[in-house]
Amino acid sequence: MQHYPHIPICDNKEPLEILDETEFVLEPAYFNMGVSDTKIIQLRSGAIERLREAKKNLQKISGCEGWNFKIWDGFRPIKVQNQLCINLKKDLKAKYPNWSEEELQKGVMEFLSPPSTDLSAPAPHNTGGVVDLTLVDADGNEIPMGTDFDDFTEKSYTDYFSKAGSKEKMANIYHENRILFKKIMESVGFINDTCEWWHFAYGTQAWAAAINEKHAIYGSAEF
Repeated sequence: MQHYPHIPICDNKEPLEILDETEFVLEPAYFNMGVSDTKIIQLRSGAIERLREAKKNLQKISGCEGWNFKIWDGFRPIKVQNQLCINLKKDLKAKYPNWSEEELQKGVMEFLSPPSTDLSAPAPHNTGGVVDLTLVDADGNEIPMGTDFDDFTEKSYTDYFSKAGSKEKMANIYHENRILFKKIMESVGFINDTCEWWHFAYGTQAWAAAINEKHAIYGSAEF
């Protein structure tokens, strides 16, 4: 996961707010996995406002009436980020027993940011400006995207199913759904992490880099 410590942060001090289950479908992934000790999902207030607008834009599309967002994660404390890095490294070591320590670390950093306490380079989720989510239909069924959440393989790259000659039976459907999802989120100012189709950011250093802003508006919401 790319980092942008050279981009300054001018935190606008928006508070973290708890997401409301009457507005969105909430499925706190890391609480359910036993990694986090709380099931509440929080984001900066500005990010939540943009999610509300994105939901309205989604439901204006023919065939998407009644659709919603299922949200897996938002603000992430450093201790949770650290545990996720430990878990992924353990999984990679089991899968690739011949990998060196350097290769294992590189594999972890492709999908996860380090649990940084450096205020000039916070982990993106620690800012409260990053949300992990997907689309669900009016009955609450997840729209097929080609992988599960936190599938740390190249299939999670947003454009993976756009590749010519893909052997996946539903490749076109997966790609179209991902592009629709991305378009809806970008319509309200979020940017997508190209390695994770479910990961969208607003106000972070990555967001600032993507849209050529001079500074990020969200720093660590924990420290």
